[in-house]
Amino acid sequence: MSPHEEVAIFWDYENCRAPSNLPGHAIVNSIRDIAHEFGVITTFKAYLDLSEPVPSKSPGIRSELQSSGVSLIDCPHNGRKDVADKMMIGA
Repeated sequence: MSPHEEVAIFWDYENCRAPSNLPGHAIVNSIRDIAHEFGVITTFKAYLDLSEPVPSKSPGIRSELQSSGVSLIDCPHNGRKDVADKMMIGA
């Protein structure tokens, strides 16, 4: 791939949560390192239900992701499934 290709990262956080033993910025940097192999990152979004309580093992994960440049996209479920998936594809 050309290093000038544009890459967008769309993270379904609820189905692929961050490990609780790592800080958010370390996770974001690891994802970025992999994505940079494919080109220039233009978008980095994480889709999650912001109304859900944060696990006690990682209370600062949301602020760490956001301060690392990840856009947090609220996906309230209201009893529905696949909300994040549908938001990512624009359905």
